[in-house]
Amino acid sequence: MRLHLTVLATLAAMVGAAALATAQQPVPTVTVDASPTAVTLAPAGPVPAGPTRMNFVRPAGVTKELDAYVALLVPGVTVDQLQKTLLAEEQTQGEASIGLVSIQASALIPEGQSSAAVTFNVKPGLTYVLVIEQPNDKAPTTRSITTFTSGTDANGATAPAPSATVRMQALHFRGASTFKQTGTVRFENRDGVAHFALAFPLRKGTTTAKLGKAVTSERAFNKLVAGPPYMAQNILSGGDTTNDQELKFPTKGRYGLLCFIDGHERLGMYRIITVR
Repeated sequence: MRLHLTVLATLAAMVGAAALATAQQPVPTVTVDASPTAVTLAPAGPVPAGPTRMNFVRPAGVTKELDAYVALLVPGVTVDQLQKTLLAEEQTQGEASIGLVSIQASALIPEGQSSAAVTFNVKPGLTYVLVIEQPNDKAPTTRSITTFTSGTDANGATAPAPSATVRMQALHFRGASTFKQTGTVRFENRDGVAHFALAFPLRKGTTTAKLGKAVTSERAFNKLVAGPPYMAQNILSGGDTTNDQELKFPTKGRYGLLCFIDGHERLGMYRIITVR
């Protein structure tokens, strides 16, 4: 009798494990043709709710860096209003558009890279706005905007654990200070305001104290920087917003992680990280 009960318990555990494995589906990928003139998604939608990987692919003929944003409009705001505000900002250099949306995920495709991917949790039964921008130094920004809807059914996926997690909280970067050169980093914005994380390679001997003093002076800051920056996390709105970035740092070494939105770097939003 005891042996019989043991066998039954083992079988029940195996069945339960098998059911769990069946329920946990891999994260689906939505491929985005990240054209700054006409953005499209495949599949087009509705996108099932749950963890979703968006792979932004640079179209042929586009060589400059591209910004990609997945956002929810603030209640009462229309797509047309967002478009007009974005156009007006090119004259005023303002940031009013950040207050019209809640950016749920974002990425940047740098020059020389064909794509960039980010994973985030798609919420059910909503309409998302997808914005692709190609900044231009001497001309207006080229921009395409579209919308997609999310379904009410869950996709059953479970996002894999990231190699590192960074919390943007109380105007500071917290969490991991060591990153893999190629790996997935989870960025969590737990503040009530938008943040981003721009990583600058640092010269040898740069300390946190030196970096903190240098952020108040462009000349002093440039003396600490050893090369062009790498966008680890593009703009992400506040309110416990999370996305997983698939990063590939150009080189290993020490970087200064900074957020320049509304002078956040002067309020303590900087940190030295090590990329191995």
